[in-house]
Amino acid sequence: MTKECPIIQDLLPLYEEDLLQLETKQFVEEHLKSCQECRQMAEQSQIPLPVEVEHGGGTKKMIRKITLKLTTIQVFFVAVAFILAMGTTVMNNKSGFILTYALLGAVTYLFYRSILIAVLLAGIPNFIWNCLLYMTDWFGEFYGGNFLEAISIVLTAVIVHLIITFIGIVIGFCILKVREEN
Repeated sequence: MTKECPIIQDLLPLYEEDLLQLETKQFVEEHLKSCQECRQMAEQSQIPLPVEVEHGGGTKKMIRKITLKLTTIQVFFVAVAFILAMGTTVMNNKSGFILTYALLGAVTYLFYRSILIAVLLAGIPNFIWNCLLYMTDWFGEFYGGNFLEAISIVLTAVIVHLIITFIGIVIGFCILKVREEN
């Protein structure tokens, strides 16, 4: 091994890619003619590495699996939101909605990192359930004297739930900020 060998070995990748100036390229070629060790290294480096590549279907299959998992999680979140809406309405004098909707807001925000999605997942099922509960007589009695009174009850209940959800979103946001700092 001569003093030139480390220099030539460093230049081999550029030589193979034909990125050297003409004089440097000639210098490398002259050295390779006289040095068996560097010539073997050059020959070995030109051997392509075995690579296993799935053509076509691999990425589609992987995307399909990820989409299925995300859809399953989203359906789970919506189901939880409906169950919470049914079991924790403001007008039923149950205060459990405070913790559950704060928790729903925090977990939803941590998962989706979107205020809009967290508000929609908490608000829409709650609105639908409250409409069924207070604007129809499917569950016993019709609460409102008229439509406007019933809709005001529904909107009040939804707004209270969304305020608690927003508190949960703020908690989720703070958790993310603390995790980013660490």
